[in-house]
Amino acid sequence: MQVALSAVSAATSLYGARQQAKAYSEQAAQAQIQGRSQAIEYRRQGANVLRNLNETLAATIASAAAGGIDPTSGSALALQNYARGEAFREYGTALDNATLAKEGAAAQARIYQRAGRTALITGVGQAAGQLATGIERQLSLQAGAAG
Repeated sequence: MQVALSAVSAATSLYGARQQAKAYSEQAAQAQIQGRSQAIEYRRQGANVLRNLNETLAATIASAAAGGIDPTSGSALALQNYARGEAFREYGTALDNATLAKEGAAAQARIYQRAGRTALITGVGQAAGQLATGIERQLSLQAGAAG
């Protein structure tokens, strides 16, 4: 009887450990999805920066040309170069953030996966301990009855 109760308890422990490992696996997948989503948003921001740069350059060139100024020299060129520099810096930051979002999500997913493996290993250890305890009690009862 002791062994049967221990076996049920061990099976329950294994089931719980598997469920916990599954939950961690699902959290890992969700972290990956969230990281990809954030990376896409950062890339979208980078594309907007480039779009804004094009609009700024077009306005600067058109304004200079309308005022009879050579848009490829002097202050018109200085404004364009400044706009390019700022845009490239912002674009680079957006790309860096996209990379960091994906790498951060991958790291978080690895943590969840490790936690899932640990939960499973711990559950197996607990189940084995419960079985061993049940067997030991059964043997003790048999030895007491025989003695």
